[in-house]
Amino acid sequence: MSSRKQTTSESAQSLDPRTLLVEWANENDEWIRLLVSEVIATGRPVGTSIIDNAYQIYREEKSPDPRVLPAVEKIDIVASPDESVPPLTLTCLSEVHGVNALVPGAKIEPHEGLTILYGENGAGKTGYSRIFKALANSRTADTILGNIEADASQDQSAKLNFTLGDVSDELTWTGDRGVWPFTRMSIFDSPAVTTHVDDDLDYVYTPASLALFSHVRTAIQQVAAQLDASVGALDTDGAGLLTRFERRSSIYPLIESIGASTNLADLKAKAFSGDDADTKLDGLAQEVGALRANTIGTQLTALKAEQRLLSQATAVAGALIAFDSAAYNEALARRAQLLSDYETFRSELFAAADLPAEPDDTWSQFIESGETYRQHLVELEAHDSNRCLYCRQPLLDPGRDLISRYSDYLEDKISADLRSAEAVLAEMKRQAAAIQGNELVAFLDENRDNDDQLAYFAAVAKIEEARNALSAAISSEEPASLVLPKLLSQAHADVDKALRAVGSGLTNLEEKKQNRGQALSDKQSEYLEYKDAVELGKSWALIETQVKNAKEADRLKLLKQPLSKLVKRVTALAKTASDQMINKSFDALFLEECAELRAPDLKLQFVGREGKAQRRKVMSGRHKPSKVLSEGEQKVLALADFLAEARLSGITAPVIFDDPVSSLDHRRVNEVAQRIAQLAEKSQVIVLTHDILFATTLLSLSEESKRCAYFQITDENGKGQVTRATGPRWDSLKGIRAKINSTIQDAQQQDGERREELVRVGYGWIRSWCEVFTETELLRGVTQRYQPNVGMTRLSQINTTKLGEIIPKVTDVFEEACRYIDGHSQPLAALGIGPTLTGLDRHWTELQALKRVNDGK
Repeated sequence: MSSRKQTTSESAQSLDPRTLLVEWANENDEWIRLLVSEVIATGRPVGTSIIDNAYQIYREEKSPDPRVLPAVEKIDIVASPDESVPPLTLTCLSEVHGVNALVPGAKIEPHEGLTILYGENGAGKTGYSRIFKALANSRTADTILGNIEADASQDQSAKLNFTLGDVSDELTWTGDRGVWPFTRMSIFDSPAVTTHVDDDLDYVYTPASLALFSHVRTAIQQVAAQLDASVGALDTDGAGLLTRFERRSSIYPLIESIGASTNLADLKAKAFSGDDADTKLDGLAQEVGALRANTIGTQLTALKAEQRLLSQATAVAGALIAFDSAAYNEALARRAQLLSDYETFRSELFAAADLPAEPDDTWSQFIESGETYRQHLVELEAHDSNRCLYCRQPLLDPGRDLISRYSDYLEDKISADLRSAEAVLAEMKRQAAAIQGNELVAFLDENRDNDDQLAYFAAVAKIEEARNALSAAISSEEPASLVLPKLLSQAHADVDKALRAVGSGLTNLEEKKQNRGQALSDKQSEYLEYKDAVELGKSWALIETQVKNAKEADRLKLLKQPLSKLVKRVTALAKTASDQMINKSFDALFLEECAELRAPDLKLQFVGREGKAQRRKVMSGRHKPSKVLSEGEQKVLALADFLAEARLSGITAPVIFDDPVSSLDHRRVNEVAQRIAQLAEKSQVIVLTHDILFATTLLSLSEESKRCAYFQITDENGKGQVTRATGPRWDSLKGIRAKINSTIQDAQQQDGERREELVRVGYGWIRSWCEVFTETELLRGVTQRYQPNVGMTRLSQINTTKLGEIIPKVTDVFEEACRYIDGHSQPLAALGIGPTLTGLDRHWTELQALKRVNDGK
């Protein structure tokens, strides 16, 4: 890391806002100084006992309570930097269970510098990445599933070995999020790009001194909460007091509205007290009780029952007198005479008709039905008078004669008169049936056996007797009595007289009832007013206390109002401090990272609420970067933001990159690799990638420092298989040289077939050396494997003056090596000529000499 970057990071740590907080506290009340001094001294939230003391000092300062506690002097403190935290280093991840489809048994032992976890897509890298993100509670941590294809679910777990400072420790992770101390890890992945590019972000790191503002703000709010509790205890609604008074009295609304503005003198003038207060109250209660006794109501109920009875008796007597018994008897006799004449007429009319039986009622129905059917056929214009209605046979003279008699029978006058008489009788029966006497029957049943019967009992009994007689005569169709009017005239007069007397009595009682109600109402009002006046005197001490409490509550509410301004002021101070400690430092760090990664130029805005430091990135016209930048530009911009944030606190924990170069071109891949390798010089860095160019570049950059470990992740025998390796298929001259020297040394210790086998291996490495030498040295890396471009800028670096000397000799050795490796088939004649150790050593000496020639040595 450059010295300029170190200076920026150190300046972020050297700033301390404690002085700002102390100066503000010394300008405020004593209770504020007490809270701030406690926060400064402990660095933690204020305890309950200090909050209680601060609240009591607050009350004494503002005068609700007399001053008892000693004064709080102004704070004298020397600012100090935030304490550093011990570095965290992950040494092993093993025993992974229940995470995606990762097979158990894998072990990753990260290097203290750079660790590369390389594998193709779907090999299982994501499972390990999700473990890291869950431990750190990363912004992009997602739900970890088990193997969805497994028969049974498995609990998530993993074993982590780590060092914290100089202390080694071990953690068994069981799927929890945000496990200390791994929450200090910084993690970057593809989903984090949008977050780091567009979102308003809180800082992951907050200096301890900035947390002091939050503690002070919380302490002030707790004092305000105690004040609210005191107001709540004082600010009662008077419900208990209100239950002592009657809602209908004039004192009740005065008690209901008791508060700080209540005029106690006016209210006390309505109170009554004295030795005779209870005596007078008892006397009023007795008067109310006497008026409340409802004897008139009972009398009214009884008279109304008599009125209903007599009204019905009068109505029944009038209906019986009005009933025309003579007309009824006459209609009854006429009907009997008509029935006799009708039977004689019918017998004589059909005497010569040769009927099978006497023409009775059933036969009459037969004739009437035939006539009905004939009329129906006439309406349909289908009647034929020459055919029988029933058998449809042509009518002969006897048949026509019989039908003629049928017509005479149906049209005779006797039948018409009989129907008229029946109608008269039916109407008179209806009139008699309408005469109801249920009240009479109930009255007679109830009073028949009483010795002391009412004067109109006999009249009612006579009326009911006459009603029963008429009902029985009509039911049996016997003649009715003709003397009903004469028999009932006196009884009718008696019940009518009694009815008038009852009506007069009801009117008198209603008047008495109305007068008693007004008197009762007046006396009750007098009793309620006097009762509440007495209660007002008895409750006076409680009323005075409630008014006093209401006034104190109002005062405390006024005193509380400035507290919200104090909280806002602390928030403003926190914003100022965060701007000094974080925002400016972050701005400088961010610009450095943007320059390192060639990220686009844009503007940082620093926003915050309630003292929380936040940052936002905008482009010209206040556009979000994602709406303007390409995917690759967004990626490097997010990386710059991520690295600046990680550096802000001084990196003391692993930094993890999960596929950080997807969407980047080769040049940016190289720049990102250089920045990560630079970061790994002093910090632990873990990179998960499937990009072979990126992986080989990182290995190349770490070749000199040796601060690198490489792991291959495969899914050959299940996802997440981890194998430590030297790197992907990527070779360097230095690495191949070591292998050739080692192979020659091993061959010198062997003989026979074993020596020949090692010599062949050595020629295989010589062949590889020739290819890498040609690629990287002779042609200066103008074209390289895993590089998608031709490095034209390096073309001028090729030593063309030596190519004519070097190329033929390298070609000869290369072709010789090809003869001895298994990858090249040889003709039968050449198969018997094997390589020798002497030849291998000579060829290797020649190649090293050619490299020195190319290097100009």
